[in-house]
Amino acid sequence: MKGLAFVAFVLLAASATATAFGARSGQPPIFATPLAAATVQQPYSITIRKPGDVIIVRVKVAPGGSFGWHSHRSAVAVVVMSGTLTLYDSNGCSAKTFGRGQGFVEPANHVHLARNEGSAPVLLYATYLGSPHGANPNVPATQPTGCNV
Repeated sequence: MKGLAFVAFVLLAASATATAFGARSGQPPIFATPLAAATVQQPYSITIRKPGDVIIVRVKVAPGGSFGWHSHRSAVAVVVMSGTLTLYDSNGCSAKTFGRGQGFVEPANHVHLARNEGSAPVLLYATYLGSPHGANPNVPATQPTGCNV
């Protein structure tokens, strides 16, 4: 699945809160209610090995809460619903912040750290896209050399 197609789907779903999909005469309509929507600034593509699971989680991160250094077995699309999440990349230890309505995609096996450095809780939805069937989608990682955050 190409990143642009996924983002287009999310935007379509966000605009379809009271719109029926595929309704044919005489059949009940299908309604979609978005749980989360975000703008993603980075291009991306993913590869899924069969069988792959799609897992959607709702996560609340208290102020000061950290996921620790980790990676994922598959690509993960994240939507920040509230608060501000700081994401540290293992390559150069650079930081990016994501607030309400913003999102990002982490590629599979990429080491990073995310934490709430603000004073309000962070609420986010994460969608694991093709995690190996039955495996824990998160993999703890060691702190990269020279990255003391």
